Amino acid sequence: MNDRDDTQDGIQAASGQPASPFWRPYRSDISLALLAGGRSTRMGEDKAFAPFENGTLLEWMRDRTAPLFSHVYVVAKEPSRFENLGLPVINDALPEGGSAVGVYTAVLASPTERVLCLACDMPFVTARVLWALAELSTGYDVFVPRHGGYLQPLCAVYGKGTVSAYRDFIASGGRRIFDIYPDLNTGYLDMDPAEFGDVDELFLNVNTPEELDAARSRMGQASGEAWRAALRPEIRAFMDQSPLPIVSFIGKKKSGKTTVLLGVIGELRARGYRVAVLKHDTHGFDVDIPGTDSYRFRELGAEVVGIASPDKYVWLNGTAEERPLGELVRQIREPVDLVITEGFKRQDAPKIEVSRQARSTDLVSTPDELIGITSDQPFPSYPVPQFALEDFRGLADLVEERILSRSITARVAR
Repeated sequence: MNDRDDTQDGIQAASGQPASPFWRPYRSDISLALLAGGRSTRMGEDKAFAPFENGTLLEWMRDRTAPLFSHVYVVAKEPSRFENLGLPVINDALPEGGSAVGVYTAVLASPTERVLCLACDMPFVTARVLWALAELSTGYDVFVPRHGGYLQPLCAVYGKGTVSAYRDFIASGGRRIFDIYPDLNTGYLDMDPAEFGDVDELFLNVNTPEELDAARSRMGQASGEAWRAALRPEIRAFMDQSPLPIVSFIGKKKSGKTTVLLGVIGELRARGYRVAVLKHDTHGFDVDIPGTDSYRFRELGAEVVGIASPDKYVWLNGTAEERPLGELVRQIREPVDLVITEGFKRQDAPKIEVSRQARSTDLVSTPDELIGITSDQPFPSYPVPQFALEDFRGLADLVEERILSRSITARVAR
């Protein structure tokens, strides 16, 4: 069976947007509204259409965030200007100006009880922040990031219960969206511990030509990592969307993957990293013993069976089709710094291939999938770092440099 989940095609057909190479949409009980109705007076042009990363600023935001939610739409003035965006566009519901109108329109149009409103000029907000807002906003009228006494109302979750309050607020001449927060059941995502990364970068607003140039420069510095630029776009997107740093060790059967993994994991653990390991088994597996109570529960048709002891626990989940790798990673609840997988060669995680000459003189991967090779033979046509099979320290250095060091969530407990 192909590692990629076949239901991705169904999502694309249903939502009208490209399916994420990483996983299914994060959740269906909350919508995402991209706010593109600002006047852009300081920019001198409509910032939504400002050139950015081989497209426009709004397209950049769409590509980074839309795959994470089932319901995604744009709120803007003059919807006809956005007809080629590939997303539904909602016209501002009121003639007044101001961000409060955009939020009011987004909440009014939302097919779900909550909507995450996100300005189109925040190019560096991460999926991790959006996931935290979605996860923690249940029960609040408003759930907003807060840091150093400042709020981010245009990267916040709003509930349907705020519709009347915002309509009255706007009708009374209110413009500053956060002025109404004290009258609502407002919760806050505390950003001060910096566990989500550099707050100034996360919520950088592109309001002026100078700020746009600075954002482009920052992107240029990131893309200056030649090794990352050489990876397929799908793999770069996978890395950007992953809630945890991840690398897959792949290779042909009996190439020595497990031996290499044991050595690398040992080296990383010695450096203080907490590691999760996920092995792919194409033939199916069973961790329960026939004849036990839990085995009998499963045999009788229980969809989920759990086994727990004082020092470990496991849930056995039956599934009609294989889960995408990203979805499996998202289910990790323990605090880890890195996920290492054995296998999943068809998924879009960055890969290190293990090769042994006695097994094969060819690789299963193309160069644009790999960050490294470990082998007892050279592959001169592959422009990636290559290590001896026993060079666990070198491989750990590679993982630390290219997977762990560049992730702002590498050492953050979830």
